[in-house]
Parts: sequence; structure tokens; C-alpha cells
Amino acid sequence: MLPPHDEPENLQIRCPACGQRFKVGVDLRDRMVECGSCEHRFRIDDDTILRTKKFYPGERRDTRLDGFARVPHAPAMQPNIETAHYAAEPSMASFEPPSPLRTLTAVVGVVAMISVSLLLVFGASPDGALGGVTLTQRIELAGFASLVGSAMLIYGNPRGRLKAVLVSLVFAGVLLSLPFLCKGGSAPVVEVRPVERRQPEKTESVADKTAELARTIGLDPLIKENDAIAGSGNGTRAVGIWLRNLRLSSKTQVNDYLIRSTGADANSSHLYPREHEEALMVLSGLKQPLEEVAVAAGKLGHDRDSIHVHPELNVVEVLVDNDIFLEGSYEKLQDKANPAFYDLNRRELQSPSLDRVRAAIKRVADAEPKIYRDDITRQLVQLAKESDGPMLGDVSRALGVWALPENEAAVAAVTAAFEKMWAAHIVPERDTIMFLVKRKATSIAASLDAMWMEDATGWESLYGDLGPVIEPMVLKHFQDATSGSLRQSAARLLGRVGTAKSLPVLTAAKDTTDTELKVIVDRAIKTIQERH
Repeated sequence: MLPPHDEPENLQIRCPACGQRFKVGVDLRDRMVECGSCEHRFRIDDDTILRTKKFYPGERRDTRLDGFARVPHAPAMQPNIETAHYAAEPSMASFEPPSPLRTLTAVVGVVAMISVSLLLVFGASPDGALGGVTLTQRIELAGFASLVGSAMLIYGNPRGRLKAVLVSLVFAGVLLSLPFLCKGGSAPVVEVRPVERRQPEKTESVADKTAELARTIGLDPLIKENDAIAGSGNGTRAVGIWLRNLRLSSKTQVNDYLIRSTGADANSSHLYPREHEEALMVLSGLKQPLEEVAVAAGKLGHDRDSIHVHPELNVVEVLVDNDIFLEGSYEKLQDKANPAFYDLNRRELQSPSLDRVRAAIKRVADAEPKIYRDDITRQLVQLAKESDGPMLGDVSRALGVWALPENEAAVAAVTAAFEKMWAAHIVPERDTIMFLVKRKATSIAASLDAMWMEDATGWESLYGDLGPVIEPMVLKHFQDATSGSLRQSAARLLGRVGTAKSLPVLTAAKDTTDTELKVIVDRAIKTIQERH
């Protein structure tokens, strides 16, 4: 060991564990230190202090020179530390969005499959885009579109291949099922060339077509009904209406409309359904010619070409226009300020649905007649001829608003309907009587007189509005009546419509003991005298 005065200012030490050399200050002698290489703790003493000894490189081999290596040797003892393990670094492709080319390819594939689906649905008709294309060819088209579209969809979704495959299977299933669901127009188109025929052959062909139409319609119900009517001898007959393109949901409306518009016997008229949305309507109890029946039935068609009359079969053929069963916008039908109000309600008056007709009648009855006055009045007059009791009251109220005072057709139609109901012992609606009284339809005076006698208080006002025409009947009832209320009502009516002919009878009644009747008689006499 060197003397203290010979020791250098720094000590050169070596770690006894890893052999790494360091320089430390003299003040650390005999103190515990920690190796910066292997973290081994040791005391700086003579065993760890190196003495300087010079030598030249290559002079001799000394294993201790290994301590000067750039990379320290592994420590003799491994520390008790658990090594961390990390998952493999994911591919950046899983985070990056698909390229625009892939996205565009997937979109084109989906659009192609949807387009082919729409073509298979809307083009499946004889006049459609696929008219004449057979079922096999349609299946091939669907299969090709499924294959190409699925490939493009899967290619365009690299990160969702499984989901793309499932969506492709759904599209393929729908596409391949459409040819079987939409078979319209799948029969192959056969070119038909005109063949020249002689005139006798044409006549024979027309007869064959008539016979074929009769077999298609099935005229047995019509023939049986005419045979039954012929036996009754009432002068009526049955007519057949051959309805084509008639939906099941519209049969009840068509049945009610044809009976109402033609005046047929509701108990003997029936609808006989056939195949392919066709039906035979047998209208019984008709007196009008076949042409007039065709006019009424023609309102069910789109235009004149939809109507064909077959006199040899006693049948009117109608291609039904199902659009007439569609009701217009509810808001526009109710809004009188809307320009479409009058046009829509005018069309509703022609609807086969009786409920819609009644609703339209009530709406126009409360509206000011600004436009379509002649058309709406004409339709109301026709409805008056077809109406029952409650509906006739609504029609009469509407005619009171729309029909001009000089319109005699409106008065005649309501009067005829009134008399028909009265003959059936049905009291018409008050609105009907008010319309006729206001229009001075004196032909109902006798009927209204009978109604007044049954309910003097209820009908007195309307009965008196008919004017002097009722004076003879009222005067007779005044003399013959035993009921005090009827005589009082008659005295009031004579005061309103009476002439000088009523004065002697009223003067003789002044001696009555009925105080109230005496007051009414005095007032009636005074009124008549002032009027004349």
C-alpha cells in the first residue's frame, strides 16, 4: 500500500463482480459504493483499488485488459426481473380506409344488383322492358347480376369481407327469386302474320268470337233471370254487365252503384264473380234500352273505348278504371277556399261509392256556387232520381243552393222522388219538402195536406208556404175537424192564404165557445179583409 502522501487525488477501482474499472475520489475510500454497470455493492479498500502499472501494448497478454471493452460483459448474476412481452405490431392496412377505387367498385356492384331487381319487377309485363323474355333468360340475367355484383361488393370491402359476403347472399337470394315471383310477359313473343281470308270466313270468325265470349262470361244467370221475368209479365227484363279488371275490394261499391244508377231491382240483381278479376252483374227489373244502361255503366270505365255493347248477348262490357275508387285529398275536399275544392267534389259526386257521394253532397250543400254550377246541378238532379229518403234530403238541400230558380229539371226530379217515397208510405225528409215548397211545387199539396193533418203543429208553416192553392182543402178541414188544435191551425192558415171565400165560414165560427179559437178567427178575418 502506498504512503498517504504518495496516493493520487483520484483512486482507480475495479468492481469485483463484473471487473469494470472506475475512477473515484479519495474521500470514498473505505466506503460502500455501487457499480454503475452491474449495480453490485462493494467497499473501496485495498482489494478493489488498482495500482498504476505502465506497460506497452503487445508487451504481454493480460486478461485484465478485457475490462477495457466497449461493451461490458454480462454480469455474473442475472437480476430477478421478469421480462415484458409485447403483442406483435398490427398491420397498418387494418387501420387505413379502403381506397376510393374499392369503394367505387362496391357502390357500382350494389347499384347494379338493385337496378336489375327493379327491371325484373317493373319490366315483367307484356308491354314492359322484359316482354317476351322467357323465365330461363330472366334467371340467367339475375344470376349474372348476382355473381358480378357480389364480387364487386366483396372486393370493395377488404376489412369486412364476412359482412360483404352475407349482404351479397341476401342480394343474390332476392334477385334469383324475382323471376319466379314476377312472371308477367315471360311467354316468348311469337310473330303473327296477317292471313288473308274471304268474307264468309270473317263472318264465321265473328260468330265464333261471340260464342267464345258467351262461354267466358257464363250467361246462365242472365238467361234464367230473363226467363223468370218473362213468366211474370211485368214488362221488364234483365241486362248483363260484364266487368273486367274488377278488384275484389271494389265489388260492393260497383254493385251498389249499378243498382242505384239504373234503378234495377236490388233484391233480384246480383254480382257473379269470375276468374282473373272479372265478374258478371245481372241487373233485373229494367225497362230502359241497353244503350241507356251502357251510359250508366260507362262511368266505371276510363273512356269510351272501355265500353262495348253486345246486343246479341244482351250484355254491356266494361273495362273498369280502378282509379275512380281513389278518394281525393281530404284537406282539399274540405277547404272551400282551395281552388281544387269544387273540382274534387264534382268528381266525388260521380263516385261509385255511395258513402263518398253522400259526403260530397253535404259539402257542396254548404258551399257557395262559384264554379261548375251547371255540372254540379246536373249531377245533383241525376242523384235525386237515384236517391233514397235521407240522401234525397241532402240532395234537395244542395239543389236549393245550386239550382237556379228557373231550373225545372231539378223540381221535376225531386218531385218524382217525393211521390215515389210517398207511394211507398215513406215520409220524405223535411229538406226535400222545403225545397219543393220554396219552388212552389203545388203537385205535392195533397200529400202535404195529409202530413199536416197528422201533425198540424209540425207542418203548418211549410203547408202555408204553398199559398192559396191549399185554401179549399184547409177550409173543408176547418169545417169538419173535431180537434180543437186542428181547427186553430186551419184558422191560422186561412189567415195566411185565405180569400173572400173563407170569410163566411170564419164569421160563422165567431160564436164558438173556444176563447182561443175565437181570437185566432177574429185575427184571420181582419188579415183577409186587409189583404183584399
